[in-house]
Amino acid sequence: MTRRSWMLILIGMALSIVLGACGGGDLAKDLTPIPTLPPGEEPALIDALQAGAAPEDTAPATEDGGEGDLVAQGEELFVAACAGCHGAAPGAGPALVGMADRAATRVEGQSAEEYLHESIVDPGAFIVDGFNNIMPGDYGETYSDTEIDAMVAYIMAEGAAEPAAEPTEEATDLAAEETEEPEEEATEAAEDEDDSGEVAGDPEAGATVFNQACSGCHGASTGAGPALADLKANAEAHAADHGEGQTVVEFLHESIVDPSAYVPEGFNDGIMPQTYGDQYSDDEIDDIIAYILAQ
Repeated sequence: MTRRSWMLILIGMALSIVLGACGGGDLAKDLTPIPTLPPGEEPALIDALQAGAAPEDTAPATEDGGEGDLVAQGEELFVAACAGCHGAAPGAGPALVGMADRAATRVEGQSAEEYLHESIVDPGAFIVDGFNNIMPGDYGETYSDTEIDAMVAYIMAEGAAEPAAEPTEEATDLAAEETEEPEEEATEAAEDEDDSGEVAGDPEAGATVFNQACSGCHGASTGAGPALADLKANAEAHAADHGEGQTVVEFLHESIVDPSAYVPEGFNDGIMPQTYGDQYSDDEIDDIIAYILAQ
């Protein structure tokens, strides 16, 4: 052997002694051996490093949230944009309750999700019997595809039909007692209106019905119809002109059950549903009127 070879052997032995004395087992774990290759060959890792290539990231991308988050987002959008006309009961538009089930039967060949999506971005494509084409037609531009999908997901999750509760024996007996009340008492209640035009309705109950059926068009400011705050003044201004001897209460009642009888200047006929006289009882209509007059 040459002198150089002997020197390399001695150095290697010295390193082995040092590693062994220092507990080099742990240190050895941190050392990566570099294999001896024939001249001219290099490890693939060195090739990659010399080329400036970064290790390939093969971990799949993950997305936060899921179906639950989509439904929650849809609820926020629905409450802000849709609930005024699509409440717990039919109003200016069909009710939210049962909407998912009805959507599956509207257009042959369309799934419920497809129908709901079309109804949001192109509401005039299919008009439900008994309702008018009053829904804004720009939601496809106002909301992103993700937001529209979120609204559809919310309707599908929350708009299923709720089974009707079975009447209890107590409720059945109470209903029977109510139907046995004298007709004279009911007539007096219907005529319980003084000369000032006040009506025997419950404003608090009227607020509930109004918010479900009317607030979408008659809100804090003028929209598809006059603002809530203006309804009383408008009725006072137009009652006498519209019908001889008509009271404010009579004018408001007619405006609810037959909205085309008088259309205020600046608004369009046919926007307000014509079915409220059938959808709501006389007591409920009186409650709505009482609420309007209380504003």
